[in-house]
Amino acid sequence: MNRNIGISLDDEYTGFTVDEETESSYFPTVIARDRQAERWTIGEDAYKETLSGHGVIVDKLVSLIRKDGTATIGDVRYEAVDLLAHFFHVLLQGASTDPVELSTDYIVVSIRKPERRVMEHIREALVRAGAEPKNIEIQSYMESFSHFVLGQDKTLYNRMVGMYELSNQVLTYYEMRVSRGTRKFVLVASEEEEEAFNLDILKSASGQKIADRLLRTVAERTLSKNSFSAVFLSGRGFQDTSLVPDFMNFVCTRRRVLIEPALFSVGAMFYAGMLREGREEEYTILCDTRVSSDVSFRVSLKEKERSVPIVKAGSSWTSAGAVYEFILDDQDYIDFEVSSLIDPKRSRRLRMVLSDFPKRENRTTRVSMDASFRDAKTLIVSVTDLGFGDLFPGSGAQITEQISLED
Repeated sequence: MNRNIGISLDDEYTGFTVDEETESSYFPTVIARDRQAERWTIGEDAYKETLSGHGVIVDKLVSLIRKDGTATIGDVRYEAVDLLAHFFHVLLQGASTDPVELSTDYIVVSIRKPERRVMEHIREALVRAGAEPKNIEIQSYMESFSHFVLGQDKTLYNRMVGMYELSNQVLTYYEMRVSRGTRKFVLVASEEEEEAFNLDILKSASGQKIADRLLRTVAERTLSKNSFSAVFLSGRGFQDTSLVPDFMNFVCTRRRVLIEPALFSVGAMFYAGMLREGREEEYTILCDTRVSSDVSFRVSLKEKERSVPIVKAGSSWTSAGAVYEFILDDQDYIDFEVSSLIDPKRSRRLRMVLSDFPKRENRTTRVSMDASFRDAKTLIVSVTDLGFGDLFPGSGAQITEQISLED
């Protein structure tokens, strides 16, 4: 159908944005199966089926994925990825009675905490639901926030940008800084605030006053030290901002304030459009799904030392990495260089010692180096001894070390 789709996926609520539609939908992340047949419903429809006695409901799907959980409905035991695949199938097929072709859709899913196994399971569930693997991308709320802001008028991010996400028992402050130097980048950070509260307190006048006071306290703490060009409000808690007037008066003073409950799914949809068009990012994004530094290692080629890249700052750590084979030349170590994009002057050189490998004549030890990321801040490097042909068989010995990209 050639749709650009953004999905924000959390235990409580899911946001769904399609480029051809004017409004995003926002509904509970729950799924129900009919007690007698393989018929699935999601969101509010799942609640209705359960209340009528026809359906069995399962919630907290992201947590279920995280712990490799299962759920039994009738006499069928479903793995977490099975349930999520059914959830995505219903979501992506919509109300259509005929099968919807998904192979030309670009789908970006945004999640709160980017964990490799969770992201792999989400990708698997989307593929099972009919999505084309090469058209799928998983990113974090932080990254989706940056895509949303960069999709707005540039006057909204000519200085610092702040954002508050308010959901049930969730109050998170996000901040984005734009650098327009030689290598333009945006730096995104977030902080979970201890003042989070249950949204049920907004149902009473006394609870509204408490919520207003808590939000005002957080706003004063996070906004007072810097100049902001814009502040965004997202999440179910900001669907009616008239309930928190003191907070709104504070954030609206000398700042532009914009409200988008489904901000993360909209940002994800913007990125889906970029992927379809093959557009390069104007700014290098640095966040919890992107690498913050250039990483390379040193080799000698024709008696000259040169740098060989492993990863470039701004790359997605989930897919970044490299595999190289080379011959050690009068050395039992590999030197790495880590250059921060935020502070290029503070580049670091790190040495990985290979002295545990078998001792051989010079240039008779070939090695394989495999580098991949555990998360945005940790590079795992494994070096394996391959020997040198039949004369010097490889021992298979392997040395693995972690390289921290933090100072």
